[in-house]
Amino acid sequence: MSPRIDAKTAALLSRLLVDCNPVVHPENRKIAVIDLPTAQDAEYFFRVWFDAGGERQITAQLVRRRSVDTYFWYRPLEMGEFNGSEDNLVIKFCQELEALLTHETRIVQRKGWLFWHFRCEYRGHSVFRGGRFKVPQIEGRKRVYHSAPIVSVNRYIARLLILRG
Repeated sequence: MSPRIDAKTAALLSRLLVDCNPVVHPENRKIAVIDLPTAQDAEYFFRVWFDAGGERQITAQLVRRRSVDTYFWYRPLEMGEFNGSEDNLVIKFCQELEALLTHETRIVQRKGWLFWHFRCEYRGHSVFRGGRFKVPQIEGRKRVYHSAPIVSVNRYIARLLILRG
């Protein structure tokens, strides 16, 4: 089974990213990846992952250190979280993706006793990221990264008004 991008996500991306045509990169036979455009002067960019089993993931990577092992925040959307309903998973994925594309975001990195903690703020959602990856080194115990909205609010509202007729 190869990964696929569902119609709802494809429609969302084409509606919001009118000026940009994101390219799908097959990571392997089971995973496809799209790098979203980087907002002007942003310190990070978002990448979305599509698994052949229906699961999704949104990651953030530092612009200055672009490689597969430098993502420092992620949001997994797994089938178990949605009681096996891919439709519910896609709905939530699109809601969160739209929020990331249309709102200013910030990612807070904190040094804990044993682990690094990362929180992406746009509507209060946060996720801890653990595992084998290269953590950005910071001065002190806390670092805040920023990104402007990828899609301008005026263009987003104008596009919605056009679509609603």
